[in-house]
Amino acid sequence: MVEKQMLLQVLEEQSLRFADPRVSKEFSRWNKTMQYHFTDRDEYYVIRFVEGRVQQPLREQVPKPDIQYEMDSDTFLAITRKEITGLKAYQQKRVKLKASMPDMLKLQKIDKL
Repeated sequence: MVEKQMLLQVLEEQSLRFADPRVSKEFSRWNKTMQYHFTDRDEYYVIRFVEGRVQQPLREQVPKPDIQYEMDSDTFLAITRKEITGLKAYQQKRVKLKASMPDMLKLQKIDKL
């Protein structure tokens, strides 16, 4: 299990990846709520996009997020550290993802950074 401080740092790093100029235009008109549920900690975090601008991650649970991830914190750390791709973790059933197909395709671009 990833320590809480490290988890918060990695969530911040993840949100910064959306602002990267190589992919930011893909998200420029997004008004979405992305929720992470870390099953080993039973904690929920949300990253919101407002007119394409990424907001700071917040610890909260929302009833109907546009995008919902469920995984343990170690898997999240491995994905963000590029030890495994999000797609591979999904195929191995280490990640559950609920999102529209267009949103999933956009999110795959983040894996390439």
